[in-house]
Amino acid sequence: MLHLVLMTLLTASTARDTPVFAIVVTRHGVRSFTHTPAGYTWPDWAPVQPGYLTEHGYREITHLGRFYHAYFASIGLPLDCRSRATYVYADLDQRTLETARALIAGACGSPGALPMYHDAQTGPGARDPLFEGLKRPRSRKAAPPSALVAQHAADFAALQSLLDAQCNGTCPPVTSEPNPIDTGSTYAESLFLEYAQCGPAFDRRKLAGAMRVHVLEYDVNSRPPKDSHARGGNLFAHIVGLLEEKAGIAHPGVTVPNVMHDNVAFISGHDTQLGALGGILDAHWPLGNGLVADDMPPGGALIFELYRTAAGAYRVRLRFAYETLAQFRSKDALPSGIAFSPVYFAGCTGRDCSAPLARFVTLAHALEREGFVQRDWTRSSDAPIELAPPADPSWTHCN
Repeated sequence: MLHLVLMTLLTASTARDTPVFAIVVTRHGVRSFTHTPAGYTWPDWAPVQPGYLTEHGYREITHLGRFYHAYFASIGLPLDCRSRATYVYADLDQRTLETARALIAGACGSPGALPMYHDAQTGPGARDPLFEGLKRPRSRKAAPPSALVAQHAADFAALQSLLDAQCNGTCPPVTSEPNPIDTGSTYAESLFLEYAQCGPAFDRRKLAGAMRVHVLEYDVNSRPPKDSHARGGNLFAHIVGLLEEKAGIAHPGVTVPNVMHDNVAFISGHDTQLGALGGILDAHWPLGNGLVADDMPPGGALIFELYRTAAGAYRVRLRFAYETLAQFRSKDALPSGIAFSPVYFAGCTGRDCSAPLARFVTLAHALEREGFVQRDWTRSSDAPIELAPPADPSWTHCN
């Protein structure tokens, strides 16, 4: 069995270290429902297709793109759009492809300013193992222990209060569902997407309680080794391979794109990948600004920053970038308002702590030995994929 707990990490300030490279693993922006949850009255997202990034979601991601442009320049890793010193890779869904395009537009002024890479195999049924992972057959999820649901009774009550307004109090309580955590998580995220798309202005305290139910589902189903290794092991090993390449370290276990002339790499995926990476690293991020700890809101990103010390050693610091609740509901949010959270992981509890790159390499090799890693990155392509312009539902009313 693979032991995920990393050895005790010595904390070290990166103030005197030289930044070498950064990898931004981002969730897509605000999207429509992938499917309409049952039992309650939900908004009609037409003309937006199910699971698509909205026009508002695209605009919000451009704010993040401008933020990254300013931030990475400030630490000595400029996103030089003219020399194309930035690598961008996206999953094959409309929401991840458009998120990548919006990041480029925000950072460079035009969505076509940088190549956007993706798996060369596109079309119905195509899947990218970098994002999908090497999944194992999974048995049907068992109902969670009733004690766990009872432990979070206040959060379920907050969620139920918001849901009752969706059906005038006539719908059954979520806690009566066969799997209240899974069902509650779906409902909570749906409410958050409404809010972030400038729909009803729900009570923020109740929304926070609902989102704690959403995070609980990740704790139960995504962070444990069985799930996080299968879903995120392949991506994690290739992230480490990119870091090794920039550090000049051989990485025979995986192949990666040539990023030797790049300062930053963006990987546009889903909350599934962020949850899996969090589980692999036992990482936690204490979000503020009305958002709950360990949540992965639309556009949220786990950032791996590679530094070289004065002694020539390489260390990695993790950060989590995200938009605030107020920014989600704004038409013209300022990129200067993007929030940064420290990321605490096994043995690393200081606000600016970092860990030796070698520790990440050791963990990646362990995942390779366990069979969770496919050696090749993917057969990638930067061929344009035709996408319809993002749209908004009629009930979108942003500040």
